[in-house]
Amino acid sequence: MQETENSALGKHVVALAFPYGSHAAPLLSLVNRIATTAPEVKFSFFSTAISNRTIFSDPTNQVNINIKPYDVADGLPEGYAATKSPIIEAIGMFLKATPGNYESVMEVAVAETGRKISCVMSDAFFYFAGKMAEEMGVPWVPLWTAGPRSLLAHVYTELIQQRLGSTSVCGDQTLDFIPGFSTLRVDDLPEEVITLGNLETPFSKMLHNMGLTLPQATAVAINSYEEVDPDAVNELKSKFQKFLNVGPFPLTSPPQFNAADEHGCLEWLDRHQAASVAYISFGSMMTPPPQELAALADALDATGFPFLWSFRDHAEKNFSNGFQERTTLKEPAMKAVLPNGNSNENFRTLIQIVTK
Repeated sequence: MQETENSALGKHVVALAFPYGSHAAPLLSLVNRIATTAPEVKFSFFSTAISNRTIFSDPTNQVNINIKPYDVADGLPEGYAATKSPIIEAIGMFLKATPGNYESVMEVAVAETGRKISCVMSDAFFYFAGKMAEEMGVPWVPLWTAGPRSLLAHVYTELIQQRLGSTSVCGDQTLDFIPGFSTLRVDDLPEEVITLGNLETPFSKMLHNMGLTLPQATAVAINSYEEVDPDAVNELKSKFQKFLNVGPFPLTSPPQFNAADEHGCLEWLDRHQAASVAYISFGSMMTPPPQELAALADALDATGFPFLWSFRDHAEKNFSNGFQERTTLKEPAMKAVLPNGNSNENFRTLIQIVTK
């Protein structure tokens, strides 16, 4: 540890967050965990003003004093009025402003700290961060916040599009030309992976470029652990210089909060056998359309299969009458496959890369 502290003197790590959905918080969690082990290192965290206010004011985030947030422009014009697809439209405008909005504020952070940038961390979406790091001659460490299987799909986007061609394909066509995907179909792929030709969006272009660029990263970190999907993990290890499972963050970096369980969920789970419940959560960005939410709710209600569903309040309007009353805290239980020691070992490797 003494060697790490000595080598950390004068270091300045920057972290570039994707400010939408639940992306920024996991990156801050990882940065905060590293900052705890390297108090002499200065960390500059970049996101939009709204994103920074949200995650840095969260009482469950006890942010280290060697981390400073910086606000980047969100790309929205003055007086912007949201449309029917506010998140998608806002993301498009934001992406048009990158990477210039980050570069200008990074210059401010360098001037304020008096330290050159020694490492670039980023959301994995930000493929341009790799070029930034290369030009500076420093490591690039992107974080993928989802599971390994979805990341593998993006890495294989080029191959998938080549094999499927530019014409329409059958959604039931299997993906047996990709290692470990023989049981999956075209319809199982993220839309951005199979979007072709003039249907391409700024978001799908970003993900495509991400898949091409990540193999050049010094190390790719993921908020997951190897036991979740060993086949996908091993394939990604063969594609990247280093692939480090350093999660799941709720276990490796548990938030500081009062676990009073006021709704009785934990007691409810403890009464039942393992592997007997489904957990459902779609987040805020990629929530299915109302008719699909309603169909899922009706199917769960009809089958009686035990479940826990985490959703925002506005989802309630899609449920049939009495759905919540009939299904709240019925008979669920969950089985957890816990990580072994690999996550801790990978985290130690990550510390060496980021702070060396």
